[in-house]
Amino acid sequence: MQELPLWPDGIPDNPVAYAQEKLRSLEANESSPSGMNRVFSQVSEPTYVLYQAEKNIANGVAVVICPGGGFRDVWFDREGTDFALWLAQKGITSLVLKYRTFNPDSEDFSLQRETYNGEVYADALQAIHVLRSQAAELNIDLNKIGIAGYSAGGALALMAALDIYEDSLPKYTRFKENTLPDFACLIYPGIDDVFLQAIKTKEHIPPMFMINGAEDDVTPANKCIELYSVLLEKKIPAELHIYAKGRHGFDSGIGRGFGVASWQDSFIIWLKDMEIQNSTAYAF
Repeated sequence: MQELPLWPDGIPDNPVAYAQEKLRSLEANESSPSGMNRVFSQVSEPTYVLYQAEKNIANGVAVVICPGGGFRDVWFDREGTDFALWLAQKGITSLVLKYRTFNPDSEDFSLQRETYNGEVYADALQAIHVLRSQAAELNIDLNKIGIAGYSAGGALALMAALDIYEDSLPKYTRFKENTLPDFACLIYPGIDDVFLQAIKTKEHIPPMFMINGAEDDVTPANKCIELYSVLLEKKIPAELHIYAKGRHGFDSGIGRGFGVASWQDSFIIWLKDMEIQNSTAYAF
């Protein structure tokens, strides 16, 4: 699949600058649909790869996938490509996002975290824009474009779902259409208290599907419980799965436990539960 520039016209005075992007190719899991396990770091120029569902099974749903990696790395295949290939078989088109990374230890990097947050947030919204702007040719329903993310990518997906850094967006962003996702899928997400506070003041929050493992000691499951509780109070449609087995980074869950290995199927079932009357496919 072709890797395309996220910002075709370039990023004016891009503050996320590294001398060279780095790539590590690691051994893939036996269950990996792609057979690849690439990890990118020092990403200055964000890109994406599109995985379109075949016309005969496409149901109009599309998802931006944000891989994890602590914002220093992007685990592009384990937490991106593999899920996209699986979703395509379910009729769902995906965009796997390689967003800009934050590495304060790099010799050629001097950027404040607050500025970076606005830039990476812009990358997520631009990815949603790509899907919305190509909806007709990709057989996508404009009201069924969501965002998913693993770990740090889950935090990025939550940023987009809550429109939390709208005041920090760089000046080069000029989105004419709605960039709020229609749903969010958060996979062992990083959840800061700032997100929990923001939800209390936001009026428009999309439905959310969340999963985590009870054994996760990096992004603890109790944060998902807190998030779910706040969504419940606001009467936002949400579903939370916390699996007994599954440490941080379980990706598809296959081989990590019987329960956690079913999370992708549970996500599809949740999408069906969000269906509305007279819809030809899923609706949110």
